[in-house]
Amino acid sequence: MSGFLYTTNPAKIKVFFSTIQDVGIPKKVTTKYLSSLGFKSKNDRPLLTIVKALGFVTSSGEPTGKWKLYRDKKQAPAAMAQAIREHYAELFKTYPDANQKDNEALHNFFSTHTSVATRTLQYMIATFRALVGLADFKAQPTHAPAGVTPPKDDQPPRVDTPAKAGLTVNINIQLTLPEGSTPETFDAFFKAMKKHLLE
Repeated sequence: MSGFLYTTNPAKIKVFFSTIQDVGIPKKVTTKYLSSLGFKSKNDRPLLTIVKALGFVTSSGEPTGKWKLYRDKKQAPAAMAQAIREHYAELFKTYPDANQKDNEALHNFFSTHTSVATRTLQYMIATFRALVGLADFKAQPTHAPAGVTPPKDDQPPRVDTPAKAGLTVNINIQLTLPEGSTPETFDAFFKAMKKHLLE
């Protein structure tokens, strides 16, 4: 397979990931394991490459935290979106909204980043779309996969704001005047403060 994922039977992607949620967690995900789930065709073998590339299993086949997170049907769409963004990082760098791009934009990207035939490009696009169909790019997992430390609830999100030019000075003035002071005294004080501080 090329650097980008594809399968000649993209429809099996939805079926396979749905199966993950309904079966136990295996010790290893192999072609033999796929066969035990009913994915016996040679055209089903790319499913193993897909789950490895997306980080659902290690290079040796052990399920990762993403696999376990995806079994939670409420968190699965967010987990898939995260995996897609990571694997297709270059695509999302080019198109931050790649999950919403039309086939023409995707074809232009894949065709300029690979040397595969037109038919394979179509499989790449179909595979990407099948994965995107399982994802929610607006949601975030409430629990991070194993090995990832989620942010603490008492830590607000960091917001970077551009630094403003110049110097900002905050002055706290406490005014205490003796009893019997007239309004003219207040006026004189504020007039002097304006002269020395603002002008």
